[in-house]
Amino acid sequence: MTHYQNWRRAALFQKPEYIPYSIMIHKANWMRYGRELEKVVLAHPQTWPTYQAGDWRKLAERPWDKKENPEGDYVDSWGCVWRTTQYGFVGTIIEHPLEDDAALAAFVPPPAESYNGGQDPVDFDEAAIRVAAAKKFGERPRGSLDHGYFLLRLEYLRGFENFMCDMMDPSDDFMRLYQAVHELNRTAVGNWIKAGVETIGLPEDLGAQDRSMIGPKCFRQWALPCYKELHGMAQRAGCITHFHMDGYVMDIADQINEIAPNIINPQDQANGVDNLAKEFKGRVCIDLDFDRQHALPFGTPGEIRELVEYEVKTLGSKDGGLMFKIEVRADVPPQNIDAVAGALEKYCRYWS
Repeated sequence: MTHYQNWRRAALFQKPEYIPYSIMIHKANWMRYGRELEKVVLAHPQTWPTYQAGDWRKLAERPWDKKENPEGDYVDSWGCVWRTTQYGFVGTIIEHPLEDDAALAAFVPPPAESYNGGQDPVDFDEAAIRVAAAKKFGERPRGSLDHGYFLLRLEYLRGFENFMCDMMDPSDDFMRLYQAVHELNRTAVGNWIKAGVETIGLPEDLGAQDRSMIGPKCFRQWALPCYKELHGMAQRAGCITHFHMDGYVMDIADQINEIAPNIINPQDQANGVDNLAKEFKGRVCIDLDFDRQHALPFGTPGEIRELVEYEVKTLGSKDGGLMFKIEVRADVPPQNIDAVAGALEKYCRYWS
């Protein structure tokens, strides 16, 4: 069984051989720890099977993502201006192009044929070639809309306070924007389907630290219908949908189940592992975002191993429905990377 075949089995509750997981080490961590980090990676060939000694130099020298580079602002397809003050961290928007009502009334959307959520345009003909190559080599044929393609996109364009007011007292111009953004997203999903993908990512942060961003009532009115339509559109075409959702989402968990994505990507400690089990286990595959706020940067190796074990036993099943996503930024020491890799290698076959 290939990694992709096993991944599909986990996503679709078809008894995978092991729990899929990925540990993504950011450029900033390679820059900070270099050879010390390489020793950890070389000690875990099961987790990093293609890594070769000395690769850390190339990984540390990769170009910065445009939104993670403080040397210049980044302007997206809608004209939102992003700024960061620290290498390796996505900044915030400092200019909302439709903040003014006059600008909102006169807005012109980006071209639909290359639209992918509003950050960077996509050449879908080239994307189709990459998707075909992935299928040929047994890799996952996937595509994704940009992070923050709908609710966050409206906030990016209008600014947070304006967006909150828009939902309470929507103007005709706001409704035109709302409908235009959704229609552009429909087009983007359709273009990924035409490109031949088998998985479509629909990534959107939905929560703050202890509550959802707009609350259950507004979510049901403004977000639920659009999300449900996009996921249904992709699934009817035979695609698996992956719904990223940083932040606290327990107060809208029932609506997430109504949307019925195949996979959700929630944060573990922000929501509570037991809460995630109660609301989602057995209903939807959980691609768990392992604790980036506390355990990875500040926990001990023992605490990390205990948390992995608890999450596997609480959220996992012999039928599948559990994955792990580990995001390693500059603040994670090598011993904690070693601990999480070792724990996942140990417990990924717990249910099989």
